[in-house]
Amino acid sequence: METPRTMDNAKIDGPLRLSRRALLGTVAGVVGTTGGCLSLAGYTDPSPMGFVASSASVGHSQDAVVVRTEAELRDAVGQDGTSVWLPGELELELSGPFPIAIAPNVTIASDRGQQNPGAKLSVSSYPDTVFEHTEGHCRVSGVRFRGPELDFFDPRTAQGTPASYYTQAFDFKGELAEIDHCELAGWTHAAISGGAADVPTTTRVHHNAIHHNQMQTLGYGVNLRNGEGRIEWNYFDYNRHSVAAFGSETNGYEARYNVVGPHAVSHVFDMHSKADNLDDYSGNLAGTHLRVHHNVVEPTTVPGVGLRGVSTEQSFVRNNWFRAVPSLSFSGKESIIFQSKVDTNQRFDVRANEYGPRATDRGRDWLRQRAGANTNTRSSVLSLAVQE
Repeated sequence: METPRTMDNAKIDGPLRLSRRALLGTVAGVVGTTGGCLSLAGYTDPSPMGFVASSASVGHSQDAVVVRTEAELRDAVGQDGTSVWLPGELELELSGPFPIAIAPNVTIASDRGQQNPGAKLSVSSYPDTVFEHTEGHCRVSGVRFRGPELDFFDPRTAQGTPASYYTQAFDFKGELAEIDHCELAGWTHAAISGGAADVPTTTRVHHNAIHHNQMQTLGYGVNLRNGEGRIEWNYFDYNRHSVAAFGSETNGYEARYNVVGPHAVSHVFDMHSKADNLDDYSGNLAGTHLRVHHNVVEPTTVPGVGLRGVSTEQSFVRNNWFRAVPSLSFSGKESIIFQSKVDTNQRFDVRANEYGPRATDRGRDWLRQRAGANTNTRSSVLSLAVQE
């Protein structure tokens, strides 16, 4: 196995079971509304995801287990094929031990939407990983996850070792992971990690608000360590990288229909080269593909996209709306879109992007129209299935 360096990863006593019909009646029309108010550390956006259409979903066949304590949560998510419902008013600070293991084919859900914030799970310490999933499928929908550190800081200048500050909400290493309609903030390592060195994981991240994950050296909204990812219809802000990937032979992602707010520590969409992360590799490989299209990208002081090597398949940055105006301050084919290695096969295609404040306004309008056209085409109930 390859060993990586640090990368730039009414009271109810006891569980209550709801019938599948009751669960779907609870979720329908709630999870389908997206967004929710973010009000955190002086940061407020009343509806960052209000323009987004609901996602496709179908019901899971298991009865749902309603949980209200950490012990009930641990027990429920540890049982294969369980649907777990977190009541919207629930707020739990988790105490450990960590990680909390999620069994195969588990769904965890609450009612986060524009009118409901959703259940909140938080930690005040720095566990390496809070939730770990290693087999089968997993879906997490409509829940808030709050980590211990919202502000920017550099762990190399803090007391203790840098690694003592690393924490991530989810470490998905099963076959497929889907996380949607959630809010994730305050994670120093990553809000969401998908895959491992020898475990390619298909990761779907959609209709989330992912923000204030901004520790120096790490600080990822989504960290795709291996496997293929699709990142769509999310709102990002105050992250070091909104999305990053490791860059190995089975690692690539597509980012589309996202809105990135104006605050970022480093470039927004990132693909590492494999050499960035492994001492014993010196080639130019930077994953299979990086495909970034139809995103609104508002930061103006950092690049929007960085491909830090050469991909094995076609990569592109097309039809995005960048608030920044190209200049000569960054290297690459476009000043805010760069490739740091020479690609003799020219597999990195950059074209048809728009720049400037009016461009991002046009981009938001385009996304609203696309979302509105699709709003009534799909139901919004719990699912383990990933819809195309």
